[in-house]
Amino acid sequence: MTSNDVSLSWHDLTFDIPIPRKTLKAQAQKAQEEERQRSANAASTDVEKSVKKSESSADGVPPAVTPALTATNLADGHRRLLDNVSGSVRRGEMVAILGASGAGKTTLLNVLSARLSKLGKLDGQVLFNGKSRDPATWKRTVGFVEQDDLMFGTLTVHEQISYSARMRLPDSMYDRQTKMDRVEDIIRMLRLEKCRDSRIGDARTRGISGGERKRTSIGVELVSDVSLLLLDEPTSGLDAFAAHSVVENLRNTTKEKNLSCLMTIHQPSWALLCLYDRIQLLAQGRVYYEGPPRETLAWFDGLGYQVPEGTNPADHYITLAENPGNTAEGAKRIDHLISAWHERARSGASTPAVALTDASGTKRSSADLARDGEMYRHWPASWLSELAVLTERNWLQLIRDVPTIIAVVGQTVILLIIIGFAFFRLGYDQGDVLARIGVLFFLPINSTFSVFLPVLAPLALQRAVMKRERSAGTYRTSSFYMSKMLIEVPSNAVQRIPFFAVLYWMCGLNPSAASFFIFVALNLMQVIVATCLGLFIGSVSPTIELANIIAPLISVIFLLFGGNLLPSPPPWFVWLRWISPITYTYMALAQNEFAGAQFSCGNAGAGGQCYSTGEQVLQQYNLQTFTIGECVGFLCAIAAFVAVLGYVGLRVTAHPKFRYH
Repeated sequence: MTSNDVSLSWHDLTFDIPIPRKTLKAQAQKAQEEERQRSANAASTDVEKSVKKSESSADGVPPAVTPALTATNLADGHRRLLDNVSGSVRRGEMVAILGASGAGKTTLLNVLSARLSKLGKLDGQVLFNGKSRDPATWKRTVGFVEQDDLMFGTLTVHEQISYSARMRLPDSMYDRQTKMDRVEDIIRMLRLEKCRDSRIGDARTRGISGGERKRTSIGVELVSDVSLLLLDEPTSGLDAFAAHSVVENLRNTTKEKNLSCLMTIHQPSWALLCLYDRIQLLAQGRVYYEGPPRETLAWFDGLGYQVPEGTNPADHYITLAENPGNTAEGAKRIDHLISAWHERARSGASTPAVALTDASGTKRSSADLARDGEMYRHWPASWLSELAVLTERNWLQLIRDVPTIIAVVGQTVILLIIIGFAFFRLGYDQGDVLARIGVLFFLPINSTFSVFLPVLAPLALQRAVMKRERSAGTYRTSSFYMSKMLIEVPSNAVQRIPFFAVLYWMCGLNPSAASFFIFVALNLMQVIVATCLGLFIGSVSPTIELANIIAPLISVIFLLFGGNLLPSPPPWFVWLRWISPITYTYMALAQNEFAGAQFSCGNAGAGGQCYSTGEQVLQQYNLQTFTIGECVGFLCAIAAFVAVLGYVGLRVTAHPKFRYH
């Protein structure tokens, strides 16, 4: 393997992050307290004996104390996570980054993948094919497998990989059959034939094994035209056999496709470590070994750190660079490891220049690079194609989520039994007036609450998957959001039509056929508004926990100012009444029910108020401000406004962020 095969290289990477003031203050206070304690101890003992004792301890090294700034902290209030780290990955090569907890391996992978937060100062250079990474094409030319396998549990292995192929492979270069052939090749390459038609599974439903799940997430990335594959601890959570199987498959795939494969790995066995072509060991953000795994034995033996009998060499070399007690001996050992390696690097040959090559190792012309770069600057598929694929995927998730379907049906049946018989066959006495008011006000409230949770619950995972897929430049935010609208709005509406239809006749509301259809239409409008509100809350909430706090809060505010509990709210809260969709649904339902109705005053009682006509009821409850048509118009406007806000919120909060410098 020559230097001309280098795909990704990084040179003198240094990354510093600011230490919070609270942490710095706590460290300073701790150091001052320890200094006072030492002074008190020195005053109560013989000073000369104390000095002699300290001089003779630890080979002349004074006892360790906790400093105000650790070894990786800088005097200017910053902490150095990476310190002049360099390395490279060649084509057809699989490289692993190892280190103890806090060594900087995940930070290094984030820097190389450009998935680094804006916080902190980054210096150094990262080159891809000998040039700086192009922000316009980078996310579509590199595959990134996250530590958490975010996938939809209701989809099969084949479906998960095929949807990735349909959206990530450019339509201009691949037809549908070619994409499916590529899917089959990936399934064969990763040895997923036995589980190709098995569902991924989730917390509620048993699915494929952990190793198969990890290989599926790798296949999702490999099915696209990536030449560089980055993985964040792909063996975490797997047993020894599954971990070995995953890495072995990655090694074979890397060779077969001539990929460049770089990953972080945690506590590998020696047999697993030897599957890698090269490894890079990090300690406190610095390199203390880089090269073939088997050569570590001779290198560390030469430094006097032989592997104890019966000890895993990989664990031994990582443990050498740990200093859990922050002792002087541990710091001295780590400095020795790093300085010895850097001395060897300085005495070695300089790194040759990097040339541009294709997957077979031949030099590429500038015309070839320009053509491929231009291809990756555009979306792989058209907007309509994205919408079709995403809508199909959402539909499969919906119809296969059997527990949720059963829960919705059960909720409908229970509410029909309770509400239907509680307000069964209402008459036209004065007591029935209040009962009709009550059921009409309850319906939009129920439509709001019953829609929120079914929309919010799956959106948390879908939002996370969308962010991962958007980080790979798979599709547009608008197509994702529209596909959610196309599935959520009709499905929620259709599910509740039987409930509204049956409840209407059970309660004995206005017997007019026109009133019945208006009643159903108005309630469906409230369902649509509630669905849009659910999508909006889920889109702007970074976590499902926050969404579950915001949703009830908004619902309670809309309920309170919906027109029944406070028909005439205080002047400073009037605006809340007019932004509540319950106001317009309740008002329209009341007009539809009470217009032209006649009531009996036979049971009004002495001095009791009597509503002889429906118009008197509407006037009493201030429900004639707008007509039914105007209320429908306001509901449409609220739904459209909230839907647009949801899209904007999703685009802002879930937009993938990259950092190249």
